Amino acid sequence: MRSPQVAVFDFFSHEFMHLPFNEGYLRMLRYAFPNDEIIFYAKQEHIASLTPVLQDVSGLTLSPCQPFLVPHGMSRHNPLAGWIAARRCVNSMKKTITGNHLKMVAILGVDANLMRVLRHRWVEISGTPLQMILHNQLGESMQWRTRNPLFRAYDFISGLQHPLPASIKLSVLELGIAEAISNFAPAMKNSVQTLEHPILSSGWLPEKIRSENETSLKIGFLGHATESKGFFQFLDIAGKSGEDKQFLAIGLASKEALELDLSILARPPSRTSVPRDEYLAALATVDIACIPLSSGYDFVASGSVIDAIGAVKPIFSVWNRSIAGIFDKYGPIGRLFNTPDELSDAILNLTAADIRAHQDEWIDNLKKVRTARLPEELAASYRKAIDN
Repeated sequence: MRSPQVAVFDFFSHEFMHLPFNEGYLRMLRYAFPNDEIIFYAKQEHIASLTPVLQDVSGLTLSPCQPFLVPHGMSRHNPLAGWIAARRCVNSMKKTITGNHLKMVAILGVDANLMRVLRHRWVEISGTPLQMILHNQLGESMQWRTRNPLFRAYDFISGLQHPLPASIKLSVLELGIAEAISNFAPAMKNSVQTLEHPILSSGWLPEKIRSENETSLKIGFLGHATESKGFFQFLDIAGKSGEDKQFLAIGLASKEALELDLSILARPPSRTSVPRDEYLAALATVDIACIPLSSGYDFVASGSVIDAIGAVKPIFSVWNRSIAGIFDKYGPIGRLFNTPDELSDAILNLTAADIRAHQDEWIDNLKKVRTARLPEELAASYRKAIDN
């Protein structure tokens, strides 16, 4: 008799998308369900990227599946086209899992269309607990929402106004997001749970302790250099700063970023994807991470924040609910500011002595966060939530 299965589907991730999270999540499941078979279904090119880093995980099978494909090149925000694509994915799930002895099923990444179809069909497909992992889909809807009344009626914000069946949970990946969702969608209060984003030990870096004779500072911007992530503000700060500071953009340049004058930066954003080892090597050199995220990140777990924590880099950011949740639980891991102007002024006036005055507290708290978020540390509470 085959052992029970844990089935995990990712219909969205391309070759390198969400690799650290997917690796961390699968490792966490291995600890949470030590005696069960785990099968992960995703695009073939994504599987090819994950295979080398998961070779040490036993009882795990990586298998290709059809991706989320909207017909005729239409937008996935189109309710009819998105429904067709979501229904195809759910039919594929049903065919794959029917007849198996399942402990749980998870979908890594869910949009309004998948949620809509699963809300109505999952109970008839299986009585197994279903975990829907939320990445940035809701954050996108919060930052920009179409005026088309038909599209709005079926988007993520509208979809959250209806409760999910008891066997389905929407898992958010950062502290504070569940409360933010419940505030505007009370119907979801009992359907949302928090899984703190796993942090892989392979992304850990040793702390950088500043000595008294060091006076220069390196300020890092992490991740995709887009306006919505605050890169334009970062560039503005760099342009106003003195020679005692260097500014490094560690990540991929957006199209709009490449249209700007980047000569002020000691490291401009890259025109091509940055290999992980190069990314971490550059991150190791900075003193603080400037992450001027907007309030749109009340609904998104930032990969840049996760990388900064793993690298033990104090974070300077504008207040948003998700980062504030980390400060509230673990203590200060840098500084939060009420406005972009306050953040700019603080970095422009920042000195090496300021860093030294707080580095012990910040580093201790950053280490607490990354240890608590190791896959093996998260496994027990996640298994308990599913069993309940």
